[in-house]
Amino acid sequence: MRLVDLTDKRFGMLKVLKRADYNKGKNVVWVCQCDCGNVVDKVGNYLKTGDTQSCGCYKKRNEQTNLRDQYDAKRVDGVAKQLFKDKVPRKDSSTGFRGVSKYYTRKSKELRYRAWITVAGERKYKSGFLTAEDAYYKGRLWLEQKYLPKGDNTNA
Repeated sequence: MRLVDLTDKRFGMLKVLKRADYNKGKNVVWVCQCDCGNVVDKVGNYLKTGDTQSCGCYKKRNEQTNLRDQYDAKRVDGVAKQLFKDKVPRKDSSTGFRGVSKYYTRKSKELRYRAWITVAGERKYKSGFLTAEDAYYKGRLWLEQKYLPKGDNTNA
């Protein structure tokens, strides 16, 4: 198969400068300059199919817009209420309840449970429960009631 010279061709935000002095397996690699100024090596097939269109800056910018900004837009009084929508515990939960953990008392080394919640980067606790159920129903739900904003913005 004949090599197609991609020098000076544009693919998305990338302009091909020259052929690189190495290949990736059977794929030809090209040195490209992105519109943002970065010089990167990219596989020619990915350029031609449109799979690669920038040095990575385009993806990073879109992730900021589509993920972080939209995530932040769902906050109510600085709290990501969408994180509290699902009551199902994680699969690795040792207690079977979301926001409940085990601990042992300092002096008597007795098993106890504590409820916790993180609001605006600060962790709040309610401790001393004898069962995980009590910690969840009397602790975790109480913490949610007390610390979560009342505005309902849980449509994730």
